[in-house]
Amino acid sequence: MYYDDIRLERELNFVQKIGALTEHDMHLHDALEVSILLENDAKYRLVDRDYYGKPGDVFVFRPFEPHYNLAQSTEKPVKWIMLLFSPSIVKFIPEGSKLLQPFYTAACRFSPLIPAQSPFAGLIHAAAKQAVAEEEQKLPGWQAKQYLYFVDILVSIFRYYLEGFRDVSSMGRKPNEAMIRVIEFVLSHFTEEIEMDQLIVMSNMRKTMFFKQFKELTSLSPNEFISRLRLQSALYYLDHTDKSITEIAYECGFHSLSYFNKQFKQFRGIAPREHRAKLKVRNE
Repeated sequence: MYYDDIRLERELNFVQKIGALTEHDMHLHDALEVSILLENDAKYRLVDRDYYGKPGDVFVFRPFEPHYNLAQSTEKPVKWIMLLFSPSIVKFIPEGSKLLQPFYTAACRFSPLIPAQSPFAGLIHAAAKQAVAEEEQKLPGWQAKQYLYFVDILVSIFRYYLEGFRDVSSMGRKPNEAMIRVIEFVLSHFTEEIEMDQLIVMSNMRKTMFFKQFKELTSLSPNEFISRLRLQSALYYLDHTDKSITEIAYECGFHSLSYFNKQFKQFRGIAPREHRAKLKVRNE
């Protein structure tokens, strides 16, 4: 398994891809990913299970979730649209942070597969194909149109996610609705000071149960979840802006530059300054 150092040239990227039957290591990255399967059968591997996708299926991959996909037959290469985007893009969408919930919910709570028979999968496919066509034709205003199709996709994924939570039989024990509101609050306010006691009160749970439920829902502790969101945001600013490292640290919610450097080094293996220097050399 390896970290795929995907660098998004834009906050939003639609790419049509073709893949053969070639075994390879699972990879992970900090971009949010949606895979829209167009032609032939594919195998999607995650850490704990395999999914077998058919044309019309949609797969939602969470940031830092190891995965790969490949064709099931040597004679039939798989064709799909890969949507990659930075979570920072939702700041321009009304209630945008709410639409990110499916990407930050553990697979045990929300399957990455949206099956072709779901009407939401059909809507996602139609929007993705239109988004790719807009980029290919590059008519005036194509980026604005592509952005609108992207919003349609996020809304469809979110509505599918909400329906899944309503269907207790398919999702197992239904999560506490107050805990869902906690996740939404964190997604909206992770750059600010967040008091753990505030989240516990919001959840209407005792402290021990709150931490247990939060980890069940996200696979992370509350502090790990907040830190990961901040580091994702910081990584985008390092790659795409000229802001100083100190500015980025404080803007993303870190109240100590030394703590930010330590967390980033644990996250990427190098310090923020080294990361930016490597990027500069790569772009020259």
